[in-house]
Amino acid sequence: MTAKRKRWVIGTAVGVVVVGAAVALAARARNTDPVKDDTPLGKVALADVQVEVLEVGTVEPEVKVDVKSALSGKVVELPVREGDVVKRGQLIAAIEPDVNQAQTLAGVRRGVNQAEIDFADASKDYIAKQELLKNGLISEEAHREAETRYKTMREELDAAREKSAIMASSGVPVSTTADQRINIAAPMDGVVITRPVELGEAVTGAGSFNAGTVIATVADLSTMLVKAGVNEVDIGKVRLGAPVTVTLDAYPKVRFPAKVSRIAPAARLEDQVKVFDVEVSLDSQGKELRTGMTANVSIKGDKAVKVLAVPVESVFHREDGEVVYVRRTALAAGNGKPPAPKATPNPREAWKQRFEERKVETGIASLANVQIVSGLVAGEEVALEDPSKPKKKEDQS
Repeated sequence: MTAKRKRWVIGTAVGVVVVGAAVALAARARNTDPVKDDTPLGKVALADVQVEVLEVGTVEPEVKVDVKSALSGKVVELPVREGDVVKRGQLIAAIEPDVNQAQTLAGVRRGVNQAEIDFADASKDYIAKQELLKNGLISEEAHREAETRYKTMREELDAAREKSAIMASSGVPVSTTADQRINIAAPMDGVVITRPVELGEAVTGAGSFNAGTVIATVADLSTMLVKAGVNEVDIGKVRLGAPVTVTLDAYPKVRFPAKVSRIAPAARLEDQVKVFDVEVSLDSQGKELRTGMTANVSIKGDKAVKVLAVPVESVFHREDGEVVYVRRTALAAGNGKPPAPKATPNPREAWKQRFEERKVETGIASLANVQIVSGLVAGEEVALEDPSKPKKKEDQS
């Protein structure tokens, strides 16, 4: 290779190295330059801040009753359908009792009579034993036995009377045969909103240890409300009487004014989350309201008018309190704040050239803004992302 050729090759290699080094330095400068930062910003400004809880609920009638039978059996008559208007006392269904359920009201009444006789006898014996014990003529044990029998007979009488009342109100026939039917009547004026059974279907009677089969549900559709489950983290923001705005998926442009009328005292579990049932009473009723509709509920809470506020994204929680990151160019506008610290060689500390981490005291929060009680002044700019955390590198094509 000639000397001229060698000089050309060496010069080219050196040029490539220099260009490569320049590119690398430029890239490094871009990555560490604190001035060139694309962190989104928000402003400290006066605003109205109102607490708001958003939930999804369901439109339901305020009053509804599940209609059941006192005895198990087969449905032999079913004259109503869903949507039918019924009057109190109107026939909803007729049940043919099972053979094992053929104990009738007459038999129950005989049981009540026997329980009354047993209780009267136990009561008389207990009173007599009290006098004998007072005079020292019987032992304490004999007196306790009489007292125990008296209490037992009283409980049995109460149970027999309760059973008699339930069966009588259910229309159980006064007969000792199982071939007569039980008439189930509507408990109130209203509309049949569900009828989950069919003619010929077997139903289970409602008792002490059995909920029983729902034959139909009758509701008063003149007064509707919305029921929603509020997450336990938000229930502290909800107050009785609080104003509410309700919208329906079926009519998204119509707003229904309402208010909180009831808050459940205990939570229930829904999808592994504890929620409290909240009832919302609508200020006005309309024909467009139908039971089962999905309702979007906006519950209004505490409100602060014309207070210092920042976007919720700008407040970050730390172990010792809450902080925001204030843009230092705003500090240089004459706030009397300290200038930015000298440049640091550590790229992870470069954000300090642009932002100051400042502790703040916050008040109430809306879905968009947080009230600032102390720590900021109007006009300052704050970071909407945490600048102290390194950003993810964008994928290079």
